[in-house]
Amino acid sequence: MSGIALRPLKLTAGLDQCPAIGPRRLARLERRGIRNVLDLLYTFPFRYEDRRVRVTIADLREGTETGLLATVRTIRKKIVPKLRAPVIEAEIFDRTGSLPVVWFGQEYLLKHLSGGTQAFFFGKIEYSRYSRSLVLKSPVTETVDPEEGFRKSYHVGRIVPVYREEEGISSAVFRRLAGDVLRSLWGETFDPLPPEVRKDAGLMEWFPAIVEMHFPKETDRPLEELLTPDYPPRSRLIFEEFFLLEYLMMVRRKSILVSGRSWELPPEGDRPVEAFERGLPFPLTRAQRLACRDILGDLASTHPMNRFLLGDVGSGKTLVAAFAILQALRSGRQAAFLAPTEILAQQHARTLGQVFGPAGGKDNAFLPVLLSQSVRGGERRRILSSLASGEQKLVVGTHAILEEGVPFHSLGMVVIDEQHKFGVAQRRALATKGQSPDVLVMTATPIPRSLALSYYGDLEISLLDELPPGRQPVTTRVLKDSGESFWRQKILPVLRRKEQVFVVFPLIEESDTVEAKNATEAHVTLSALFPEYRVALLTGRMEGEEKDAVMEGFRKGDFSILVATTVIEVGVDIPNATIMIVENAERFGLAQLHQLRGRIGRGGLPGTFYLVPGPSTGEEGRQRLKILETYSDGFHVAEEDLRMRGPGEFMGVRQSGLPMFALADLVRDTGVLVRAREAASRFVGEAEGRTESAWERSRLEEFIRLRYKNVDQWLSTR
Repeated sequence: MSGIALRPLKLTAGLDQCPAIGPRRLARLERRGIRNVLDLLYTFPFRYEDRRVRVTIADLREGTETGLLATVRTIRKKIVPKLRAPVIEAEIFDRTGSLPVVWFGQEYLLKHLSGGTQAFFFGKIEYSRYSRSLVLKSPVTETVDPEEGFRKSYHVGRIVPVYREEEGISSAVFRRLAGDVLRSLWGETFDPLPPEVRKDAGLMEWFPAIVEMHFPKETDRPLEELLTPDYPPRSRLIFEEFFLLEYLMMVRRKSILVSGRSWELPPEGDRPVEAFERGLPFPLTRAQRLACRDILGDLASTHPMNRFLLGDVGSGKTLVAAFAILQALRSGRQAAFLAPTEILAQQHARTLGQVFGPAGGKDNAFLPVLLSQSVRGGERRRILSSLASGEQKLVVGTHAILEEGVPFHSLGMVVIDEQHKFGVAQRRALATKGQSPDVLVMTATPIPRSLALSYYGDLEISLLDELPPGRQPVTTRVLKDSGESFWRQKILPVLRRKEQVFVVFPLIEESDTVEAKNATEAHVTLSALFPEYRVALLTGRMEGEEKDAVMEGFRKGDFSILVATTVIEVGVDIPNATIMIVENAERFGLAQLHQLRGRIGRGGLPGTFYLVPGPSTGEEGRQRLKILETYSDGFHVAEEDLRMRGPGEFMGVRQSGLPMFALADLVRDTGVLVRAREAASRFVGEAEGRTESAWERSRLEEFIRLRYKNVDQWLSTR
């Protein structure tokens, strides 16, 4: 998006220009993230109330909530000793009868209501044992101008929006603010959607949709239908949210395509994928071959690769990444492989070393070097010097690779594992160390299709949807508890067979604020319970060398049981591990538990995954864990996790700066997302060289900048 000066739209006005917003209210709204008129308009009600005149007094029934028009006969203040606030009592009447009304502590009503005043009352009808009659308690009340009626009221005589009350702003106050702003904008013709996009999708115009979201037209349909995605104003705005996001993705993808490739593929013959596979001790899966061919196609193009490799746990993503890296190395370029933890970086370095030992020839020029915070002194200086000179072709490491003092001679390939664990700035920092390098990001956290399309829409996607042959099934069981009898009956036979066991805890040590078991205490307990077997402890607090020693010992079989925190969540490969017990499993996300499950059954033996919820876990939490008992497919588990946690928490900080949705739902509205993506692709592709489209894009882009923060920063990253 180019730098475009904003037109002086009313929509750009700050809230200090709006009626009835003083400094205190302005500060409260800003704390809610509402800074301008547009922010206010996109803060939608979460439900509606029917406050139209529906009944007369004679029609009233106990337990119903309704509105009625009546006249005040009498009103008075009554002091009740047991109550802190006075009671306001009134009698109201209409042509069919009379009704007592009572409010608690609302003395201001005495100034507005008096005998003969006509007013609208909305509230719940209850039976009073004291008066032995129906009574209207604490109703919403608004006087009625005999000539104007309800025409100017935001609160009664209509279907009324109800807003969430936060930061001292009541629903009634917000309703009046929204109503005043909409009145001041009446007749606004601005629409962020290009006309042809809106018409092709059969959508309402923007301003009528905004008005009806806040103040729906008269309707006899149930109010619940106004909250469904089929309600025309809501449908229009859901499409709009997806279109804006996909437009940003298309713009970003286009900017990447503009940068040219800085290196060419080496001559490899006609079948490089097959040649790569011949050097492996086992065949690739069909999905791995397809992904390698996708990458080969990217590398043969005139622009840098920007691909997302999405696969389930154990689907063989590292081998596909190795194929991509090998193409860069053989062309004389360097490659960098970024992993979120030192344990995972070590494992990737080990795997790539096994693959590239034969590929690099006798001098082993392609063997990786490991760079992390634990690499210091002379070894670190040697690695940095060899990277700067180009002598070292491949580096695998953690955040240490991102530091300014880590130079590259000719970085041509960047691989980022578990991309969602890194921030946008970190991804950019690595990519800018080369001249338009190819970028491959991948994750072992299965991501639902809708989320991949939206949050990774700027990337081409390759899917690994099958597991390599030989992977054994893992059975999942949710336990009531894990007492000593469980360990002796279920785990001791496993240890006697010389198989290994993971035990995972949410906490390292006992906490005063969190009720959960901890790894340190369990290490002591299990060491005493199984004195004939060695039990190791692994936590994130350990120094790198200590962690390395523990993992290497477990890998060699020096330890039978590894007690750990989620430091072993991703990538740890212990073929002899067949059992994992996760304590306080309710404290983990479903996708995280699925990742942990992938650490066992990696050899020739089947595995069992035990989930032990804490004693205070409710039925909902236990049902959530049973999803893992039912489904072994990570993509289904991810869909359920997304449904429960929402996209923001699911994605973490990966896409800071991207718009979050006010109305759209990535699980429910996947079909709308796909249509919006197609519309954005057509618009960006067809807009080139058309004067009217350039103007439409400027309107769209100024709207995006008003609606969302940090968009330009996000667009500037790869």
